[in-house]
Amino acid sequence: MGSVRTTALTAVLFAVTLSVTLPIAVPSARADGGPSSAGPRVAPRTVTQQVGHPAIMSPGRLYTVAAYCPQGTKPTGGGATVEDDPVSAVFIKDSYPDAAGNRWLVRAFNDSGKQQTLHPRVVCSTDPTIGYEVGQDKPLQPGEAANPSRANCGFGRTRFVVGGGIQAGDRTYASETSVGNGEWEAQAKYTNFDPDAPLSFVRATAVCSATEATFRASSTVRLAVGAVATVHVECPAGLVPIGGGGDASPDVLLNSSAPTTTGWTVRATNKGFSDRDGVFATVACAAP
Repeated sequence: MGSVRTTALTAVLFAVTLSVTLPIAVPSARADGGPSSAGPRVAPRTVTQQVGHPAIMSPGRLYTVAAYCPQGTKPTGGGATVEDDPVSAVFIKDSYPDAAGNRWLVRAFNDSGKQQTLHPRVVCSTDPTIGYEVGQDKPLQPGEAANPSRANCGFGRTRFVVGGGIQAGDRTYASETSVGNGEWEAQAKYTNFDPDAPLSFVRATAVCSATEATFRASSTVRLAVGAVATVHVECPAGLVPIGGGGDASPDVLLNSSAPTTTGWTVRATNKGFSDRDGVFATVACAAP
């Protein structure tokens, strides 16, 4: 796990559609009704959260869920949670913005012995400068957990990372999808230990904007071997989450990662052999 960052970037999710609209400041008009000196009056930018259809997951199966953004908005963050089962062995494989479908897509594997329910959620923004950059695929050997992929927005001062996601190969599950040093970093563990197994991969996607986000991180929670932990981070008062994720030790796998109305919550399981392994949540927040 990377060190806790001072500038870093998921809560029980309801199985009903939730939309939270938060207007972003608009230039004021002149008293006579004409345009302000700051330029023409424009429509307020908004941030909303949308919940997609849940998936009922049978044991030992991989499932795909998605939450869609309304027309005129783009996905900036998202993820999925498992119904309130603190020991659910569901592991995230993919959680990323699908720009072509204007949605946030999540794939997760039910490694438990019972049925689980997976709830997707997406953060959507009317920010016209939102774009996406995909990092290099990083190969993973059987059993490997520490070859992260990184995506950035050009390292310029006109485009900033405000969120991101992860994609991974077969039997490869997320341990990190988070911001660090101006980049979005994705890390995953390949859980096939057969030395003759084919290579897997991990891939990061960065969500970029012309408006810089405010990042916050939770404290790190240490997990005993086999333990499950939930961590949460709040946005500062008056700000709203637009992206986020979790950052864990390579052997700590993410069970869920998703926004709440005011922050980001992550749940993770220590699948390794050290009680010193840990996880923390990160969030990117926008000023309304």
